[in-house]
Amino acid sequence: MLSRLARSRSSFPAARRLFSVTAIVRNETPKSSCKAGTKLNLKVRKNGDEPVALEDTEYPDWLWDMLDKKKVDEKLKQDDFMRWRRKQLGNENSNKIKANNFLANMK
Repeated sequence: MLSRLARSRSSFPAARRLFSVTAIVRNETPKSSCKAGTKLNLKVRKNGDEPVALEDTEYPDWLWDMLDKKKVDEKLKQDDFMRWRRKQLGNENSNKIKANNFLANMK
């Protein structure tokens, strides 16, 4: 799981800086990996200052749960059951298509 998480985040340098993967895996309170006041180098705005990292307490609570798939799915299931079910069915359909494609390529 850790390597898959690291691979999925590798294309997002800002996410790599904001979250400590080991803290998430250990179910600890995550801490950002860059100090408050560090320029994030996101190149979001053409003009003006670059975004700067904040203290961990200044970020919303939901931000620290975004990388935990179980928490996100449970919250979605509680808030909007039909949307959660639609997402689940889409994942099942995608897995069936991948399995069928794999078997078709084996011939």
